[in-house]
Parts: sequence; structure tokens; C-alpha cells
Amino acid sequence: MDSVTSVIGIKVNKDQSFEVGENLFQIFINLHEKAPENFFDQHINPIFSLEYDDTDMIRHRLSQDISKEIQKKIVEKFKHKKVNGKVLYKEFNVYVQQAGIVSNDIDIGFEHPEREVMLKAMQRVKEKLERIEGVEDIGDNANEGERELKLRVNAYGQALGFSESSVTSILRGAFLKSEYTKMFDEQGLVRVKIEDAYKNDASALKYFQLTTADGKQRVRLSEICDFMYQKSFVKIFKEDGQKIRSLFARVEKKIITTVEVMEKLEPLLETLKKEGITLIIKGEQKENAKLKKDMSEALVIAVFLIFITLVWMFNSLVLPLIVLSIIPLSLLGALLGTYVMGINMTMPGMMGVIGLAGVVVNDGLIMIDFIKKNKSHKELSQKASMRLRPILLTSVTTVLGLSSLMFFASGQALILQPMAISLGFGVAWATVLNLYYLPLVYAVLYRVKV
Repeated sequence: MDSVTSVIGIKVNKDQSFEVGENLFQIFINLHEKAPENFFDQHINPIFSLEYDDTDMIRHRLSQDISKEIQKKIVEKFKHKKVNGKVLYKEFNVYVQQAGIVSNDIDIGFEHPEREVMLKAMQRVKEKLERIEGVEDIGDNANEGERELKLRVNAYGQALGFSESSVTSILRGAFLKSEYTKMFDEQGLVRVKIEDAYKNDASALKYFQLTTADGKQRVRLSEICDFMYQKSFVKIFKEDGQKIRSLFARVEKKIITTVEVMEKLEPLLETLKKEGITLIIKGEQKENAKLKKDMSEALVIAVFLIFITLVWMFNSLVLPLIVLSIIPLSLLGALLGTYVMGINMTMPGMMGVIGLAGVVVNDGLIMIDFIKKNKSHKELSQKASMRLRPILLTSVTTVLGLSSLMFFASGQALILQPMAISLGFGVAWATVLNLYYLPLVYAVLYRVKV
């Protein structure tokens, strides 16, 4: 640990939102930078990074592991501590800050007219998530406030002429501190305020007497009103006009992905929908679905425009298809890159694959345009060899330009690292395909003579 800071009056929730209150506090634990672990961070980064500083890189443990140890050794010890028979802390947990487009990997909204039904549904999903390995920091925003007393005027009270507004007005004047008059004395202005001595005694309400509108009768409050005790939520959250409560969790990406977690939850979520629970899928799953649709449309449009351009340039349908065949094959390089770097193929990585489509076509276009009129293997080999230096220079400069983001990303730049890895390794693999695969396919399809 590098430093520990405490703040009174605010609290950061699991959904990364802030809450203000005099009964809240937050402890921030800052960790040292992670020590280099892979070959690039240990040997390449110190040489090429101009502002490389490893003086603070002394931490050898993951922040998630440290969080679990703090939860076990400190939080669990004080979480259920009681004072005078009451639990001291209503909430006491450890959260790890998360960088990215969404604040939580898993974020599911629940809506139902009956509060208890909704809370039970949330608990069922929470228990399911707790059984899935790799799901951490499970929580919700269904925080209940203090117990509230609600009064409803019954039929007898209505017959006597009482209404909820009239009862409220009478109780406000009787129990709340209010100013009744002002006067002057030798020292100046004097304000006369009256406050009921039993204002904090709920039982006093039952015996509080009210006078009917005609002034002929006095009745107890318990006779004209129904007393209902209930707990309400601390905050009201709305989306598209609906009052919802959200359940959220963080996913350990090295163990399981968000998509895999949602697949495991799918049977339970379908059951809840049949029971009348309205579910709103948010978080990374929502963003992934949106990006997947947008990227699919973008990929189709990009490939179509590239194809039309190549047809216009070559005046042929076969040659453009040969060049375009590089695109799906270059995906192998992107997948190999994510494997070598030890990350999953995420949405930023798929965005890099779409960008890769336009990059790899350039070298293929140069190669096909140079060899398309060759009639023999010898001539084809010579012309293809002449393209070796231009294609290599183009690819090497592209990979070197991306190398800083591929290998030396830090902070918020880590979000774009998968995109750079897909582009860099994809271009490197596409270089091999453009130098060997394209001439071979051209020779086979056009039956170039030996």
C-alpha cells in the first residue's frame, strides 16, 4: 500500500456513484504501481519509453487479491460489530475502482409493482452470481432507509369530515417546531416557538386527540386513521419513467467473461420474466449488444465499398475477391496477438479487426496490381519479390507506430490496447499472407504456366 486517506460525509457506491450524508465515510487505499511481469515491460519498455520510471513499481499482487484480503481480515471483523445491541455499520465493504466505458460489467435493472417480489427476485439473481467463479463485488442500490409511519384516513374518519390533508395540517402544527408570535422587550425581538415534548414518541400519536370540523366531538388519531409501518428506499432511481432497482457486479476477465456470465444467468432471467419481473439489461452486456450491431453494419458497409472500389480499379470480379480473402484470414493474426498478450478478444479488439480490413487490403492491392499480367511462374516470382521491400516497410512502420499502445499502455490507454493489438498483430500476419498467399492464389486461379 502507498497511502490511506479517509473522508467523512461521502460514500462511493458499487455503481461508482457518490452519496452524501453526515453518517457516511469513505476510506481510499492507494496502491503502488504493478511491478513489470512480461518480457516487454521488463526489457523493452525501459529502453524505448522516454518517461519510464520504475521507482514506484514494487507491487507484485493484483489489486483484486489485496481487496479480498482486506475484506477478509478487516471488513468482516467489523462489519457485524454491535453497539448497545444494534449493528454499528449498515454497510461496510471493499470495492476496486474499474476503468472503462461502463462502471460495472454486470448491471441488471429490476421493476415490479410489489416491492417484496422485486427484492426476492434480486436476491435470487445475487445468489446465482455468488456461485459463479470470477464474479466479484456483487451489490445493489436497493438500500432501505429508516422505518416510516404512514397514516391513512379510514371510513370512520372520512365520515367525521377528516381528510389526509386536514390531518397532516393538524399534526404539523402540533408536533413540529413552529413560530407562533413575535414580541419586543428591552433586549429586542423575541420569537415565541412551540414544540411538542412527545414529538419523538410514536405511541403518543395514537392517543393524540383531534377536534371534528363542527367542534362538537374529539376523537383519537388511532380511531380515524390506519397506522402502517414500512421501510422505503433511500433513493428513487428512474429509467424511461420506470422506478427500477439495479444489481451490479464486477467480472474477473482472466477467469470468465461478461458474456459467459450472462449465458449462465439466462435461464433464471427467463424464469423471472415469466413471473412478471421487468428486467433491464445494462452494463457491459448492453454496450456490447449496441456495439455488435453497429460494428456489423459498419463491417458490411466497409467491405462493400472496398469491393466496389477494387472492381472499378481492376475491371474484374475475381481479383477483388482474391484481395478481400485476406480480411478473414488476417483475423488469425489478431486472435494470435490477444493470446500472446494474455487478454480476451473484447469489443475494442473487434473494432481493431474492422479497422484491420481497410489496412490489409492496401498491401494486397499493390501486390495484385503488380503481378496481374504475368504469364509464367518465373515472372510471377520475380514481380512478387520486387514487392517485398515496399510491403515490409509499410507493415513495419504500421506495427512500430502501434507498438507503444500495444506494449506500453497504462491508465485509461489500457481501454484501447486490445484495438492496437488486433491491428498490430493482424497487419504482421497479413504481411505474410500478402507476400505468399496472394501470389499462390493468383497462380492457381489464373493457371499461370510453369
